Amino acid sequence: MKIIRAFPLPLILAALSASTWPAFPQAPSPELKPPAIPGLPAGFKMPPRTPNDTLVSPQVGPDGRITFRLYAPEAKSVMLRGEFLDFFQPPLALVKDELGVWSATTEPVLNGAYRYNFIVDGATVLDSRNPETSATATSAQSLVDVSTTADDIQAARAGVPHGAISTVYYDSPVAGGPRRLHLYLPPGYDKGKNYPVLYLIHGGGDADESWPTVGRAGFILDNLIAAGKARPMVLVFPAGGVKGGQPMVADPDKDPFTAELMTVIIPYIEGNYHVSAQPEDRALAGLSMGGIQALNIGLTHTQQFRYVGVFSSGWFPPDLKAFDDKYGATLDQETGRLKLLWVAYGAADIAKPQALKVLKMFDGHGVKYTAEETPGGHTWANWRLYLSQFAPLLFR
Repeated sequence: MKIIRAFPLPLILAALSASTWPAFPQAPSPELKPPAIPGLPAGFKMPPRTPNDTLVSPQVGPDGRITFRLYAPEAKSVMLRGEFLDFFQPPLALVKDELGVWSATTEPVLNGAYRYNFIVDGATVLDSRNPETSATATSAQSLVDVSTTADDIQAARAGVPHGAISTVYYDSPVAGGPRRLHLYLPPGYDKGKNYPVLYLIHGGGDADESWPTVGRAGFILDNLIAAGKARPMVLVFPAGGVKGGQPMVADPDKDPFTAELMTVIIPYIEGNYHVSAQPEDRALAGLSMGGIQALNIGLTHTQQFRYVGVFSSGWFPPDLKAFDDKYGATLDQETGRLKLLWVAYGAADIAKPQALKVLKMFDGHGVKYTAEETPGGHTWANWRLYLSQFAPLLFR
């Protein structure tokens, strides 16, 4: 029997990099041959090197400009769509060089995490040189983090103890099968017990991994806890969409996520982690669609929650009236249990009109709340800010 030695790819690449093989950006020379590697079978050929082997994308400059690159020598057109661009701004066009590398550099971008994708001849693709991604409910996008100042609350700062974010699968009788959530455990979790819990819901179209990735929730809490601005707490990021559910209506009973959270997720978390089961140690918040879910559940389950946060959200007028008609007496009689009802929205937020109507309804029932208006719109930049402002107010 003939035995062929198998060499791992890293060893092969190391041998190649140690050779006299040319470095890019110059074009590959067809006259040069890859170096011989002892033990490889006769006739084995390494694939030709290309500029993609050493391409850097994305590359963030000290001024916040981002350079994106894609090796696509046969492409006719490459565009880029990203959350750092204005909502109505057309995709950014990349320019091709003589090596087949397409590139473009943005204007300075504010601190934050941003999702983006390339559009190659009409097809949406990930950045193959960037391993960082963030999934929505239906797709994956590449992720770039911009952090150019020392006070960036969402950055992974050196010297700050970091918590752990994990992916958790559980069985859900409500959803009729396995479900997934993400979980943040604070630094030093194993040394403590009876941690308070914030259940934090994503917006429409996003997924349970949105807050931990583009939302930077773990880093935000790391920095707040290290600075003594927030109590160490567990964060639970559930999947707010349940197949067949109606999360954007005013009746929590019509959204199966309500039963999922109350009868499946909370018992699972409290049965498997070092967390408190007291209502004073539970908080519920969400953005956009998740904000409506936080309103629906938090205002009708004040025995279970003492803190409710609503980010860029509010019922549409027919649903607002329907909630008021059905639960007006509940607002009158039970919201006094809440230690904090916190509502925030942007000055240019598409949800601002609905949020203001919700606050007017609260006024009509004598509901106590705190409201914040910030610059900006319906964006992750604001939602990360809101988390950084809301978390320090909890469990005090």
